Amino acid sequence: MRVKVSVTLSADLVDEARRLGLNMSRIVEAELRREVAAERLRRQADRAEDREGDGTGSSTGET
Repeated sequence: MRVKVSVTLSADLVDEARRLGLNMSRIVEAELRREVAAERLRRQADRAEDREGDGTGSSTGET
């Protein structure tokens, strides 16, 4: 399912992208996917670091 959203971009950048015939929706979606994946990994690493810092060091609960 696709959802229509509104974003604010530099007018010059949008004009250039249009002039070049770039598909801005495809580009923005691809970059947003990369950012979401990177943020998930960062948060996962933060949670793992927090677990190590509290002395458990294991997500299974075994000691």
